[in-house]
Amino acid sequence: MKRFFTISLILLSLVVALGGCASKRYTKKATKLEALGQYSEAADLYYQAVVIKNTNIEAFAGLKRTAQMTLSKKLSEFNKAYNNQENKNAVYLYEDAKEYNDKIAAVGVELNFPTFYDEYYQEVKDIFLEDQYYEGSNLLDSEKFAEAERVFKEIVRLQPNYKDSKDKLTTATYEPKYRDALQKMDNGQYRQAYYIFDGIITGAGAYKSSYDLKAECLKKGTVTITIEKIKNLTATSGIESMLESKIITEIQGFNNPFIKLIDSNNQNRAAHINSSSTTKSTLSTLTLYCEISKFTYNKGNVETIEKRGYLRKKVKVLNRETEEYEYKTEYDKVKYYEYKMSRTLDMSFMFKLIDTRTGEIKATKSKNILTRDDIHYARYEGDKKNLVPGYWKNQKTSSPEDYINDKSNDLKQLNALLDARSQIKDYNTLSTEAINSASTTISQEVNSYVNEN
Repeated sequence: MKRFFTISLILLSLVVALGGCASKRYTKKATKLEALGQYSEAADLYYQAVVIKNTNIEAFAGLKRTAQMTLSKKLSEFNKAYNNQENKNAVYLYEDAKEYNDKIAAVGVELNFPTFYDEYYQEVKDIFLEDQYYEGSNLLDSEKFAEAERVFKEIVRLQPNYKDSKDKLTTATYEPKYRDALQKMDNGQYRQAYYIFDGIITGAGAYKSSYDLKAECLKKGTVTITIEKIKNLTATSGIESMLESKIITEIQGFNNPFIKLIDSNNQNRAAHINSSSTTKSTLSTLTLYCEISKFTYNKGNVETIEKRGYLRKKVKVLNRETEEYEYKTEYDKVKYYEYKMSRTLDMSFMFKLIDTRTGEIKATKSKNILTRDDIHYARYEGDKKNLVPGYWKNQKTSSPEDYINDKSNDLKQLNALLDARSQIKDYNTLSTEAINSASTTISQEVNSYVNEN
């Protein structure tokens, strides 16, 4: 505990020392800029020095001098705009000066900011707001909504309670959206209109008839989808039930308010995405047909490969010249084994989304899915940490064909194989992956069709 405290104290001392050095560097640069009359730039550097080390007396004093000069210049520019009745410019110049003063005050340096400037600001702000309000109102009357929105946003920023600016900002922002939604309803695009009304309600609450119209869009845009019993043309039983269950779960997971699922095996049992269980579709009734035509499992076989390598070891030997013991590296010829295996599951399916009333195919797709797993690993019963790849022709005698791969990359590759997994995915895992992939494809196609039509 004492050692930990000592280390922490040393680290803290280093941080303080480094911070002090940086503060001094900033101060030195600021002093040079101040001497050249570049007060604003000098103030910025003095400010950085004080932020790093607030006990830097020289930086603190320098900041007070140069920041006051910088603030006085900003206030002078504001005063000039005020006298010239440049009200908009004056408002922004005052805000800039006030923000600068607050920034400097935050590090403990108080500047002189005469109060009469506040009175001047209030005067020009009132005139500016009146002008902006008049301009924004005219833009709104002319239905130039985007321009009006920018004007009223600025008014509300400067003075949130200025007249009815908030209401007019709401109108400028949401009236074009409201009209767009009405147009989409007229065109039968109820789902698109629904989401626009939903956005209006989120941002503006009960804007005009948004709540009622949103409900109307939901009613008219809802699609009833009946899922027919999936045809399984393969010899593998039960996969059709798994696929159907996954399709229902994934479609429900989209939380699409316009989809109402009905199981064809029980016409009275509906799986609702919408919280309302009585909504009747006036727009479309669809039936989803699916078919599995192939489901082939290839278990695979393990391929065993004998590998010839070396076991590296250090041997203590006597150096007859120095009469001292030394260590040298020797390599013993050994065998180890690599194993390879692949396992696959091949699935083919198709689906059709059909308009129940007309028999028209609205969407269809066929797809083949191959899920697979591959393993490749090495095993050695001895000291695998010192196993080195290579080749030898004869374990007892040397040959020109013998070689040792003891480079770092070769060793890294061998160690990766020695640490690689040897357990391959089983049938249940691969079949589940295939079913999941198929259900994702089908459910996404269904959801996309509903959203886009």
